[in-house]
Amino acid sequence: MLPIIFTLGFVISFGSCVQIPKQEEKKTAENPKIDKDKIGKPIIEEKLIMSNFNTFWAYYNANIKFFEDFVPFDTAGVEMKKRDFLNTLTSGDYYPLLIKSKDSLINYKLAKIPANGPKDAGAYLRQDSKIALVHYDMEGKAIPAFDFIDVNGKHYTSENTKGKIVLFKCWFINCGACILEMPQLNKMVQKYKDRNDILFISLASDPKKSLQTFLKKTQFDYAAVPNQDKYMDEELKVAAYPWHFLINKQGLLVKAVGLAEDVEMLLDRELKK
Repeated sequence: MLPIIFTLGFVISFGSCVQIPKQEEKKTAENPKIDKDKIGKPIIEEKLIMSNFNTFWAYYNANIKFFEDFVPFDTAGVEMKKRDFLNTLTSGDYYPLLIKSKDSLINYKLAKIPANGPKDAGAYLRQDSKIALVHYDMEGKAIPAFDFIDVNGKHYTSENTKGKIVLFKCWFINCGACILEMPQLNKMVQKYKDRNDILFISLASDPKKSLQTFLKKTQFDYAAVPNQDKYMDEELKVAAYPWHFLINKQGLLVKAVGLAEDVEMLLDRELKK
C-alpha cells in the first residue's frame, strides 16, 4: 500500500484562501423562525463551491464529515441509504452538498460536479469516499483481533482490553501531519489520565529502535507499538495517515476518523452514552 498523506499544510494552503461559511446554527422543527421554503436548499451556493479548487476545498474541509450520522439524499432530493450515498461518491462524478435541514441533523445531497468544475475535485472525492465507505462498513463490528507489545513491553490484546474504551492512532515517524497533531493528542491523554477505562495506543510502521529514538526527542503520551504495517494495511484498511479508530468497551468499532479534533469529540460523545 502506498499511503496517502493528508498534511496540515495542504489543508491550510487551500482552506485559508477563501472564506466559506460553515453550516448555520441548527434550528429544531418546532422553531417558528425556520423558513420551511428553504428546507432542502443548499446552505452555500453551488456556484461558489465549485468556482475553483480552493473554494471547493475550503467548503469541503469546513462542512463535510462522512463519519457523522448524516441524512443522505440523491440528486432528486429523495432520501437514500448512507452506504449507497458513499458508494455513488466513489465514482468521482458527484460531491456532497450541504443542505438546509428541518431538524438538528446534518443533511447532504448528491450534486453533480460540473464539467467546468475544479479539475481535482472528482479525484479527491473518489479517494475520500472510498476510505469512508470501507470504514463505514466496519462500524459496529468487532475490531480485527490484535496482539500488541509496545516499546515498553506492555501487552495489549483484543481480550485484555475488553471493558475499556480503546483509541488507536495509526502513524509513522516520517509523517509530518502525524507529528503535528501529537501535542493535541497529548492534551487529550492528560485530560483523561485519571480514568483507567480508556487506553491510548499508537500503531506505527516503524521498528522498535527507531520509535524509541524518536520518543526520546518527541513527547507522545500514547503507548507506541512498532512494526504494524500489516495490521494497519490488511486489517484496519488504513489508506491515509494519521488515522484514528475509536473502539468501545465491547471491542466494537465506533468510528474511524482522520483528525485529532474529531477523535477527541467522538471520545467525549462515547463517554456520555
